[in-house]
Amino acid sequence: MTDSQITMIAAPLLRGRLPVITDSVTTVTAPGEVIDVLVTERGVAVNPAREDILARLEGSDLPVRTIDELRDIAVGLSGIPERPEFENRIVALIEWRDGTVIDTVRQLKVRE
Repeated sequence: MTDSQITMIAAPLLRGRLPVITDSVTTVTAPGEVIDVLVTERGVAVNPAREDILARLEGSDLPVRTIDELRDIAVGLSGIPERPEFENRIVALIEWRDGTVIDTVRQLKVRE
């Protein structure tokens, strides 16, 4: 098995009414530094560390944007969502490919 040369995520800019791109996340499923390209229906964001990919996309018809531009578009469409509140009870662990636990998911507090 060989390592991939590009790690690409395809996701909608909004899931339901919530932006996929935010300033902070509640659950990490992949470290951001390993994601090379994010493809959404509103544009393609390339990790700035991957200058080689940016250079290849330069002059293409693809709507290449920064991650900040995509975040701003999402927030413009949906507004800034309320941050969820959590209980102490752990309901899941997120493991990376090598088995390392990279995040802990806690139970959501019920809002009244």
